[in-house]
Amino acid sequence: MELDYNTARNAIKGDSKAQSKLLSHYDSYINALSIRVKVRDDGTIYRYVDEDMKAEIQAQYLEALQKCRVFK
Repeated sequence: MELDYNTARNAIKGDSKAQSKLLSHYDSYINALSIRVKVRDDGTIYRYVDEDMKAEIQAQYLEALQKCRVFK
């Protein structure tokens, strides 16, 4: 999915549909930032997405969007 200017502008202005599109667009990147690694007792490595961390990153992203200014 490609983002366009109007989607970004609407997300900055608080449009929840546009914000959902942005979060969807960046979902794989946010997942990568939310990876936790655990070593099990048998020595195997277990990687998983920490859903709490993911939610925090998404919330901070949406909060930061409100601070952006729209030009054009």
